[in-house]
Amino acid sequence: MEFLNFLLILWAAWLIWRRPERERLAFRLLVISCVLMAVLFLIGTHGSLVPGVNL
Repeated sequence: MEFLNFLLILWAAWLIWRRPERERLAFRLLVISCVLMAVLFLIGTHGSLVPGVNL
């Protein structure tokens, strides 16, 4: 899943670089990437009282 997230970000960067007129699609890809990161974090920490981060 993290690789999919990396590919979404890479695709958005390529769109901005090569086809600036597709900026709206690139922004949507970045939003999808952020939502995917948040969902993966929530799934990974589901059921734990404190998330698995350094306190």
